[in-house]
Amino acid sequence: MDFGMRQRILVMRHPETPANTEHFFSGRRDVPLTPRGERQRERGADALVAFAPERIRCSPLSRCRNLAEEAGERLGIPVRVDDDLVELDFGELEGTRFEASNSGPTQFPWPLDEHGHSLPAPGAESFEHATARANHLMDELRPLAGRTALVTHGGFSRILIAAMYDVPYDRFWNVHLANVCSAYYTCNGKSFYLGGFNLTPDEVIERSTKPNPYDLRDIWGVAERKDA
Repeated sequence: MDFGMRQRILVMRHPETPANTEHFFSGRRDVPLTPRGERQRERGADALVAFAPERIRCSPLSRCRNLAEEAGERLGIPVRVDDDLVELDFGELEGTRFEASNSGPTQFPWPLDEHGHSLPAPGAESFEHATARANHLMDELRPLAGRTALVTHGGFSRILIAAMYDVPYDRFWNVHLANVCSAYYTCNGKSFYLGGFNLTPDEVIERSTKPNPYDLRDIWGVAERKDA
């Protein structure tokens, strides 16, 4: 039975960084991983290898790129560094703690004007600009078939969901994808369908390699894999 699943897409967030543990805006800053994040990177690479994508795209920032390149090397496939997958630019908030955006003059999430347009901090990226990146990415993904892995950031993963499902700007930031966890989508060449969210690396490995008797549509494509 064909449910039109031409493409299977895994969107993985990068491993833990000091910005995650110390609660500050890293944005476009190229921050390192924590020791825990280094361990997460290894397990994240295991999950990407188990998913067995034909292609991997990643943010240019090292917290994403190093994980993607490790998996690509193990799979023997090239990794495409894609600026569409980079994190939001938080402008003057970058390097400041989250609580500063609650008590200071610059707020985050960006406030909205009377028309629903975001009002970013000086030098920061608007939600509209980030949404345009997400739409461009989706336009590039729609014609593809097989398996695609994307390694990106918490902020952009939220923007991607908002763009896919028309989530309003005053609500989308409440969605949270944990470090080195994944969202899973299928695509029929036009629309994107959510098939899993906040999946740990171990869950990705299991769903990618073991048949599930409750998954009558085989949305993870386990039955069709030659190595299954």
